[in-house]
Amino acid sequence: DFLMLTKDKQTALSLIKDKVNGVINDSYSSIAQQTGFSKRSILRWARDIEKKDMDSFLTHGNKGRQPSNIAEDSEIQFIREFKKPYPVITIAQFRDIYHEDVIYNPAMHSVVESLHLRPRSYTFFQSLYRRLNWKSPIQRRKRKQTKERHLLREPSPRRGMLIQIDGTPYDWLNTGQRWCLHLAVDDATSEVLAGWFAENECQRGYCHVMRIILQKYGIPLSLYSDKHTIFRNYKNNDSPTQFGMMMENLGIELIFANTSQAKGRVERMNFTVQNRLINDIIRFRIQTYDQLNAWFNSFYIPYINQKLAFPPYDPYSEFMEMDKDFDYSTIFCLRETRIIHNNMFTYNSYYYLPVKENGEPVPIRNGIEIDLRIDVFTRQIRIYRNEKYYKCKRAKYRGPRKKSLMDNQKDLGHYLEQK
Repeated sequence: DFLMLTKDKQTALSLIKDKVNGVINDSYSSIAQQTGFSKRSILRWARDIEKKDMDSFLTHGNKGRQPSNIAEDSEIQFIREFKKPYPVITIAQFRDIYHEDVIYNPAMHSVVESLHLRPRSYTFFQSLYRRLNWKSPIQRRKRKQTKERHLLREPSPRRGMLIQIDGTPYDWLNTGQRWCLHLAVDDATSEVLAGWFAENECQRGYCHVMRIILQKYGIPLSLYSDKHTIFRNYKNNDSPTQFGMMMENLGIELIFANTSQAKGRVERMNFTVQNRLINDIIRFRIQTYDQLNAWFNSFYIPYINQKLAFPPYDPYSEFMEMDKDFDYSTIFCLRETRIIHNNMFTYNSYYYLPVKENGEPVPIRNGIEIDLRIDVFTRQIRIYRNEKYYKCKRAKYRGPRKKSLMDNQKDLGHYLEQK
């Protein structure tokens, strides 16, 4: 019984030898079952049993030999120098950068040849990290066994059905100042669609993100966000916020998450991008946030998606394509109302005069309420009247209203009569 399912090579070889010499009548399948080895291994050993002695079988052929792929001191020294610009970097990303910028980089061919550099596995760099006492910012933790398990929600079947958006502040350029990355991730593929860096999490940052999505992909069906005041109106839950009105005009549904775990895809992508991006900023010599915004959307998004995104279950896309000549200023604008007085209205302590294309004033009666449209990106002010947009010319500075002190009701009466 002690032989059953015991993976003991010496016992297996003894049984094979007895069978070859006719001592036992067991089949090779039976010997494999008894010892725990595969039948294929048993047959191979039976074929070679007469050519080798027992010690040869039990001794590995490479014993005592130096591995052919062992790293030379020159290679280790090169890798140590190569890592110096990246003091905080994961093993996986460092391996990616090493392969992309050195091993497979045509400009580095002579260096690779002279130092005998070669592609290295993840476990090679893992052992190198331990040997040189390098620390990875991500440490795998053992998961505690719990009785209750929460099943992960299946991703949406089609691209454009649900877009998760979120903001994460970080000191991306290592200047001591935290800027917020506004990020949008497709729920169906976990691919990054757009990102925008701003000093704070703000409406304008998300407008930049949505304009990029509209221009590149089209109109999605819905957005999944947290309950930030940019997205949800706490004073009146029935009325949308300014951002909500923009999405409403596009036909995009806003869905709110009760917890950060609910929008886990964008949360995980934020964490991944935060760990990788800081090193890629060093690698590609990005120095300003204007440069970072352009580079992130043109180069970095395709680069990171190639590594992390996966195809959707259904190849059909729910994005609705935009017209090429679409005027985005009609969507990404703040909506306010004002009352006309002497053909002008006030906004931010200035008087404004609505004008036609030829510069003539637009005739509007006193007391009429007009709809203002303030462009989110340019801050240009227009009015929307009779299904037309009119530019507004700033007339003069109005100044803040003066605060007056009244001692009694009589003084208040005289003041109001003068007004």
